[in-house]
Amino acid sequence: MAEIYKNTSTAATTKLYVKGEAVTPSSPVVVKFYDITGDPVVSPQISPTSIVATVTAEANEVDEGSFSVYLPSQHTTRNRKFKLVWDWQYNSVAYSNTTYLDVVTPYIDIQEAAQEMGLGSDANDPNHKTYQDLKLAERYARNIIEGHTGQKFYLHDDYFHTIGNDSDTLPLTKKVNSLHTLHANDQLLIDNINEVNNLGLIVQTTVSGFGLKVNQSSYLDNDVYIANGMVPPSINDASPNIFRRSKSYTIYARFGWDYVPNEIRDATVELMKMYFAKDRVWKDRYVKKISTTDWDFEYSSEAFSGTGSAYADKLLADYVITQMVLV
Repeated sequence: MAEIYKNTSTAATTKLYVKGEAVTPSSPVVVKFYDITGDPVVSPQISPTSIVATVTAEANEVDEGSFSVYLPSQHTTRNRKFKLVWDWQYNSVAYSNTTYLDVVTPYIDIQEAAQEMGLGSDANDPNHKTYQDLKLAERYARNIIEGHTGQKFYLHDDYFHTIGNDSDTLPLTKKVNSLHTLHANDQLLIDNINEVNNLGLIVQTTVSGFGLKVNQSSYLDNDVYIANGMVPPSINDASPNIFRRSKSYTIYARFGWDYVPNEIRDATVELMKMYFAKDRVWKDRYVKKISTTDWDFEYSSEAFSGTGSAYADKLLADYVITQMVLV
């Protein structure tokens, strides 16, 4: 799946073929953008069958059959997923191609990364890397970081399932930014999207964000519930052990981070360096030792349990889920 960065006007491209040969269509290439994120909180009017934009693609004059199109800027402000349907004609026959596009949050600005790595901006500089090279390196680093830490360092809407622990706190292994809905088994307890609270208690995120906690001050007198048109909680629901071990809880929330932490940014640079390193091809093949008549070297076993970069591992240590205090 192709990627473009959030709040940028990077083009999405494709190449058109007929019977295996690149062709120049005999009609304009019209691209329909479908939002397939399935996020009712951000855009309730959008569904996977809704067209959010229709744009005419631009031809690449030096590469036959290659076309580019830009997603309208209002749809690049958040992490989203789009299906692109390219409609065109060749010799009076109608064709349709489908591609997919992710709007993503980079973990470092590409130009800043190039400067920190000492890469030349002149195309004739031996140390020069193209914008596409840098994007691939950032994506490589981002995927490694997310796999190593078990986290995504941007805001995204998702579901999380867990079991209660007989407590008024429900620990999670994902950082909650804001709660949308909360179900216990199949029963709706809270729906902050539509301002529904069937629980009758206030549920907030914990200080770290890695959990939900009942606000103790919301244990009100039954008369207060009745006066406000609410059903008073049962003795079981109002107990300190509101999140029962016998129940399965489904959380739909906005997870992640408001901004990319500095340690994640710095680790991204280190892993981008590793992407461009000449010996990466060996590391990717789990080579443990290489030797010749003049020299030899052997990788530490940690190279295969972490990111492959000792410095990046240190930077990321406090962000690995299993090492974090969840509440």
